[in-house]
Amino acid sequence: MHIIDFFRPTLVLLALATHGSAAPFDKAGKKLWMSTPEHTIPPAGVPTSYPLNPSRRAQPPSGVHLPSPKDHPYPNEQDGHADFIRKPDQHPRAPGFQEQAPVIKGVRSALDPNAQSPLNEGNPLAFKSKGHPYIPNTQLFDSSAIKTPLPTNRWWLNLMIEHGTDPIHPYPYVVRCLTNSSTVGMPKFTAEAEHVTSTQPSDWTVSDAQNRLTQRRVTQTDALGVEVTWTGSGNAQMQSRFYKGMAFQTFEMQSMVPQLSTIHAILKVEKLGRTVLSARENVAEVTQDVANMPAVTKLTLNDGSQWLVAAKPAIDWTQTSTGKLQGNYTFSGFVQLAHLGDKPDSNINVLQRYVGTYPTEGAVSYAQVQTSDGTERAANIVFFYKTNTAANGDSNTIYNAQSVSPTVQLLTFALPHQMDLMNSTSVVSGGLSGYRSSKGPLTAIAGNIISYKQPLQQVGFAGPRALGSNEKAQIQRQLLKDAATSTNITAEDPYFFGKGVAKVARLLQIAQEVEDSASAASLSARLVSLLKPWLVSQTNSDPLVYDKTWGGIVSTLGLSDPSMDFGQGRYNDHHFHYGYFLYAGAVLASYDISLFAPFREPLNQLLRDYANPSYVDSQFPFMRHFDPYDGHSWAAGLFTFADGRNQESSGEAINAYYSAYLYAKALGFQDVASFYEIILNMEAHSGRRYWHPMRAQSEELYGKPFIHNTVGIVWASKVDHVTFFGANDEYVYGIQMLPFTPATSLLLTPDWVREAWSPGSSSGGMKAAAQAAGTNGWAQFLYSAYGMVDRNTALDKALTCTPDDGNTNTNVLHWILTNEQLTVAA
Repeated sequence: MHIIDFFRPTLVLLALATHGSAAPFDKAGKKLWMSTPEHTIPPAGVPTSYPLNPSRRAQPPSGVHLPSPKDHPYPNEQDGHADFIRKPDQHPRAPGFQEQAPVIKGVRSALDPNAQSPLNEGNPLAFKSKGHPYIPNTQLFDSSAIKTPLPTNRWWLNLMIEHGTDPIHPYPYVVRCLTNSSTVGMPKFTAEAEHVTSTQPSDWTVSDAQNRLTQRRVTQTDALGVEVTWTGSGNAQMQSRFYKGMAFQTFEMQSMVPQLSTIHAILKVEKLGRTVLSARENVAEVTQDVANMPAVTKLTLNDGSQWLVAAKPAIDWTQTSTGKLQGNYTFSGFVQLAHLGDKPDSNINVLQRYVGTYPTEGAVSYAQVQTSDGTERAANIVFFYKTNTAANGDSNTIYNAQSVSPTVQLLTFALPHQMDLMNSTSVVSGGLSGYRSSKGPLTAIAGNIISYKQPLQQVGFAGPRALGSNEKAQIQRQLLKDAATSTNITAEDPYFFGKGVAKVARLLQIAQEVEDSASAASLSARLVSLLKPWLVSQTNSDPLVYDKTWGGIVSTLGLSDPSMDFGQGRYNDHHFHYGYFLYAGAVLASYDISLFAPFREPLNQLLRDYANPSYVDSQFPFMRHFDPYDGHSWAAGLFTFADGRNQESSGEAINAYYSAYLYAKALGFQDVASFYEIILNMEAHSGRRYWHPMRAQSEELYGKPFIHNTVGIVWASKVDHVTFFGANDEYVYGIQMLPFTPATSLLLTPDWVREAWSPGSSSGGMKAAAQAAGTNGWAQFLYSAYGMVDRNTALDKALTCTPDDGNTNTNVLHWILTNEQLTVAA
């Protein structure tokens, strides 16, 4: 173990390690309010390191200006910095970088996303093609690299719509990408009884002191993040890649004079020494490790916050005004910013160990694992990051957290739902304090590979418990009534029609379970007659069309008016809407594949619209709504919100992937079905964690006095105990449950229902909400959930209610009678 002191410009202590959405319109089409922003241990069998796409080595762009020795404050550091900015046309990449995810020995990936999905059977479009009146603004993105089908619901989409200046939320920061600069801020969260909101400050503005940056565009995207490039005169260029959970926000610069401006006053600028943990034994090699580390500066602001700024090559920052720092030479390299949290003295020691490493690409792997006896079913969810730092300068290599020293490891944060399932040895020693997101506190993780094991709870067409003969007879009596009175679906928009047609499909499924073949035959014929005008003849009043501009299927009215059909024409809530259609198709296909045949292609395309499992599909984007980092979907579509993306109905999101899973299973697409089963369980896990927390979990995530066990809307930067259509408690509870299907058991647990039924600290609880709702459909949803803990009371109450337009008493009776108190992972 060696201790070496370096004096430039101040003392450095070197320690050597030992080897070891939702809808933006209410039901009446009115625009809704929003807050205004202010001014792992890897899975078994993973090697310690391996190449990603070894045939594609990063090449330095031509024409990069490097400072001469006389311009450089530390001349011996000027080598090796010519390749910071990659020009977009030099490295064409697949839209998801998923093709570069490595193969892990012994672990079977659910599917190959870089092959055509079996859902794409090479047939012509089933719907008429039209252009979208909302034209993509190609001033905001590189249309030569990002082509149709375009992303419409990604977490960073504010960068590509409207003026592109609304914030994005790469936790724990908030970022705005302006024409000539980028801002970085650390939100402050405030919990109130019905909301948890955050400030969205622009604490720092990163720019060129000579104002040479004149344009910014999104230049690449991948499975986890987005790349933004600023260009201008005199070869000035800046580039950043935004990923959620990064401890540092990093900006690569070329031929710029860096400038950092703050809305606060800078009280103190401290140049720090360089600290590195190294496994090397040779002192000369350790000395070189230190020399390769970025120079670090600590800044103290008058709002009480402290920030770390790192630069490589080193920058001697000059304070040119109360709130402005400027580099003193034309610079090509990178600058990193990190907030020091609520314990700056200890946090800075951790951050300095990882300074200088940042992600350049990200990928996700979904792989099923199963014990030999079949008793444990799970999926390894693995995030891979390619970084700028790697052995011998090979940036295509990624590392496990424990295979290399921290100097080349990536420092990231994990969300609570990830930590639930992650090996604790992945957590950074010493930790970082004071970092959070709208989903609660963040935990520091080290390594370019981050993995956790997602349990897979099985669910199928039938309920979780087989029915007895008396129960079948009871359900059949109710089925005969509902089959005669509840199958006339007159809704003209895709959402309410979808709910209606899925309701009929539920009756068909239940008829098969109670062995009522006559009712099943009648209901299947009714289902066919309902689907034909929408999917075959397309003679319904609001036909679906293929939007060739963005790449997706939208309603005619929604295409012409963004306020119609819940913003469906601008890609809001497609997974909610089309999930109902896919459920109907799945049930029909499992009942009689010949009856299903005319609907196969249009339903394939509807599924590809919201849950396309292929990156190489030329008509629909990959998994339009699903966010693997957050573990759930985002709605909102092509609407910009200052609070970022949102999702309201966790129940309908689960139904979307439940329906996709059943559909793929019914058609025999086993790999696709396996993939959808993973997505379904991830969505359910995040749904339980963030929309349905126990009250103690709610306090942990959101803080007092917001202690609800149901959240109405989860945003990127806040949470609400309301819905888009009202604040009644029965709405907040109900929208997070519907529709009731066998998959609802993935979301609701007996413990949660029992607690929710009792009064909470700021809510009367689900019982009071059901009583206040009387005998309407919302009350029926709540009483149905109560069936998990008291079936008799639930049946007595629920069957006196008038069902919602997507529900029937048959379904309520079936759900309560077949429901078991399943043991679901945290």
